[in-house]
Amino acid sequence: MTVELSAIVWSGILLLLLILISAFGNVRAMGQAWGIGNREEQAPGTGWAGRAKRAYMNLLEGLLVFSAIAIPAHLAGIHSGLTVLAAQLFLAGRVAHAIVYLLGWTFISIRTLVWLVSIVGIVIFAYAVVTSGTLILAAAPVVAAPM
Repeated sequence: MTVELSAIVWSGILLLLLILISAFGNVRAMGQAWGIGNREEQAPGTGWAGRAKRAYMNLLEGLLVFSAIAIPAHLAGIHSGLTVLAAQLFLAGRVAHAIVYLLGWTFISIRTLVWLVSIVGIVIFAYAVVTSGTLILAAAPVVAAPM
């Protein structure tokens, strides 16, 4: 498996972990009956459980964009030192973002800074794909052959 696809897999594992942390925190705050019930009431969304939910929602957004670029690039055979670096930046930024968000650190805008690392990874990956010369903006119409 390439580094680029591995970054998607590890991000998916991180997403699952954050979802489980959020779910555990919600059940802890709301009680077991709420956890197995229909959850008519919303969990308060405060503390580390709320931060876990916001972190996984943020990761979900970034992972969707990254995957929408990385998977077609992989299928098209676009693989270079630049795409590897981009994938590594994306994953490192997402892991750091999850840690910083869960811990509630806000000094020197650290959460925004590590989030930007992942965004830089996405932008670099998009640049590598766009400049690869493999993207097609429009194709000639397909004309059926006469029978």
